[in-house]
Amino acid sequence: MADTKTTNTSLLPEMSSKTKKTLAKAGMAASLGTLVATGLMETNKTETLKKVHLWSGFALVGFSYWHNSLYNK
Repeated sequence: MADTKTTNTSLLPEMSSKTKKTLAKAGMAASLGTLVATGLMETNKTETLKKVHLWSGFALVGFSYWHNSLYNK
């Protein structure tokens, strides 16, 4: 019989739960700050600002999902 090893499927298994939550909150704060800052700028003038604004919104959704999933375990 082959011995079966349990594998940890978490992307950050060596970090504590508190550290993961802190990283998720910091990511949410940074992406929200970027989203607000680029929203206040005139994003219709440059293509780069549009892309930064869009991707910071995606990052906020991603960090929010990660943050939520850490508390629902």
